[in-house]
Amino acid sequence: MKALNEGNDWFPLFQKGEEHTFRQVFEKYYRPVTYFALKILQDDSYAEDIVCETFRKAWDARTKFATQRHLVNFLYLVTRNDCISHLRSLRVTQSTDDEWIRLAGEATESNSTVDLERVQARLMEIIFEKLAVLPGGDVLRMSFIEGKSTKEIANELQISENNVYIIKSRSLKTLRSMLTSNEWMFLLLAIFYH
Repeated sequence: MKALNEGNDWFPLFQKGEEHTFRQVFEKYYRPVTYFALKILQDDSYAEDIVCETFRKAWDARTKFATQRHLVNFLYLVTRNDCISHLRSLRVTQSTDDEWIRLAGEATESNSTVDLERVQARLMEIIFEKLAVLPGGDVLRMSFIEGKSTKEIANELQISENNVYIIKSRSLKTLRSMLTSNEWMFLLLAIFYH
């Protein structure tokens, strides 16, 4: 695949919605923007999600960019703002995390492991029900539950890797809005400690 050159001859194609140009923009800027997000967040899983969502926003707004520089500035500015918003939300959810940890500790201390496992099983059941009706839920299931790579998912679904990133980002955002904060926290714990 031909890489983007330093001139602006690719930019009109991006604005017109040429998917191959989007892939080239993604390949050129994804790593540096993700590195930028990592420096702010210190958490690679959220950094990647935020950057994928930023690229989706850039693609949706592609006709509004005046220049290549405008697009690049947008990528960094939106990523920075979303990282800051995420860090603010972490402060709010920290008390929820502490409560989950306290409840899990109490359950262990009171020898109610069976009850804890029942709650966990019910939460997984709820999450699987949501994934079944969620557009792009199959991508999330394959990625987080089955542990497949983006390339494996793209090959299996016969779509581009960039589409996998976009579907994953949109689906995560939708899934988060469908779940309660406790269900979301459980899902995150299940993914990271799977």
